[in-house]
Amino acid sequence: MNQTLRSFLIAFLFSIPFLAEAQEQQGKILLMNGSIVENALWEEKDGMIYIYDKKTNLFGKEKTRAIELNKSEIYSLSNGSREQIMYYQDTMLGDYYTPEEMRMYLAGAGDARKNYKARHISAIGFALCGAAGFLVGDGLLILIVPPITYAAIQYVGKIKIREKYMSDPNFKFNDLYAEGFEPPARSRKMIRGALSGFLGSASGVILYLIKNQ
Repeated sequence: MNQTLRSFLIAFLFSIPFLAEAQEQQGKILLMNGSIVENALWEEKDGMIYIYDKKTNLFGKEKTRAIELNKSEIYSLSNGSREQIMYYQDTMLGDYYTPEEMRMYLAGAGDARKNYKARHISAIGFALCGAAGFLVGDGLLILIVPPITYAAIQYVGKIKIREKYMSDPNFKFNDLYAEGFEPPARSRKMIRGALSGFLGSASGVILYLIKNQ
């Protein structure tokens, strides 16, 4: 009996490192902002989710960075064919969507972050603000007012969701998908509008100064 107990204890002690290692899992993480982290190594500890990011520096030394996330920041953790959904509907916290509805919403948000570039907003903003800077000429306001105005204009109007932005054409005409797509796309439009407008205004003023030297 003692020999059996001793053998069991030895086997248990040797298994501890393997048990600890098994707590770390690798797979796909879907965040609540719609972003997907592929081939992520994560661990659940102290009520938090830790994502480990391994990178090699210029000297060939591998460094691991731990990113701490609250469970409320994660929709699901996938390991192979098994998915653990962290999100749950809670109207008291403002989470009115069911898990499946939220999945569709996040699909829209993820596609907007990944595929909506708003290059036309940048091109138009640069041209318009550049023309304004060149025509008005010297002055601090011309560097500030046109870019801010152009960025503010991007807040109004409807976001056009083209098929090339969609990861799945079946998302077309889906209201939840469109609702998720809109906030990241709108934010990108405004940021691109402000940056391109400022660069355009600065370029216009520089051309004006060169012309009138």
